[in-house]
Amino acid sequence: MLSYSELLNIEGATPDLLAGVADIDTAAQVDLDQSELNPSQVRSVLEANGVDFSPRVIAFASLKGGTGKTTSSVTTAVRAVDYGFRPCLLDLDSQGSASLALGVMPKDDDDVFVDIWQKPSESLPRALIEHSSGVSLLPSSLDNSLLDVQLVNPSAQKSAVREVCSTVTRERYDLVVIDCPPSLGTAVISTICAADVIVIPTNSDRFSLKAVELTIQEINAICETFGLISPSIRVLFTKFDKRLRLAHDTLEFLSARYPAELISPSIRTSSEYAKQLEVQKTVFAGRKKSVAREDYDRLVRELLGVKVKIADDSPTDTRSGVF
Repeated sequence: MLSYSELLNIEGATPDLLAGVADIDTAAQVDLDQSELNPSQVRSVLEANGVDFSPRVIAFASLKGGTGKTTSSVTTAVRAVDYGFRPCLLDLDSQGSASLALGVMPKDDDDVFVDIWQKPSESLPRALIEHSSGVSLLPSSLDNSLLDVQLVNPSAQKSAVREVCSTVTRERYDLVVIDCPPSLGTAVISTICAADVIVIPTNSDRFSLKAVELTIQEINAICETFGLISPSIRVLFTKFDKRLRLAHDTLEFLSARYPAELISPSIRTSSEYAKQLEVQKTVFAGRKKSVAREDYDRLVRELLGVKVKIADDSPTDTRSGVF
């Protein structure tokens, strides 16, 4: 949950606005950093401040694994709850990493995407799992590997994920987050046809950087094939370690190659991700401050259009290193 001080740091949020819109008396709070607000209160303040809560689809995709794709998708969905959004996380990776990150292991009779895409209005509601974080999850299993067979028809590729997302947003959800498989299969093709924003995580190795180029090429080619407007493409540099020259060289390369697409600042390397994964939580569990929490909060605000009063003025390559 957001603290009172975090909410007050959002552009346009004042004690008077908090009191008038969400019945929040900041003067009565002993510790503004520790006192928490429920998501409905935060949403009321952000709506009054002009934040757009219209439905959107944000997909995390990369043709290479190990770039922080699943960590980013799960963390984005979980943090969006704190900002008053109602997210649904679609796990399309047959490895089920996003599901496992939330401690969900589908049973044999649980429905996954391959089971529901043809009749989502009927099948989706019973397939979703309500997680304690506030995120609704469509889990994944190895059964989703059958999508390459089921979605062989181009018309199915174009419509499958779009129809499921439309069903999701007709329910009570205003944010769909998709964790894609780390390959160019039919699930990714179908996701490209549905997404408003595609975030491509990368790190410093040359294979990851090549994957960014290939992913962007494929997004543009698929949209041209299907006659669709290309989604907004964002590039996210993860695992930034200021101690390594390679990290600085990579940041310089990405800034020059993708000046409009690159999300700034980058995600710094941190041991906090592994620690939280061990207990099936994200870096937003509890109130402990960390570079991981700070960086992903900035990412989520960027993706959701939530501005803060004080600009993030610390350049990525001069911030503190490993947590």
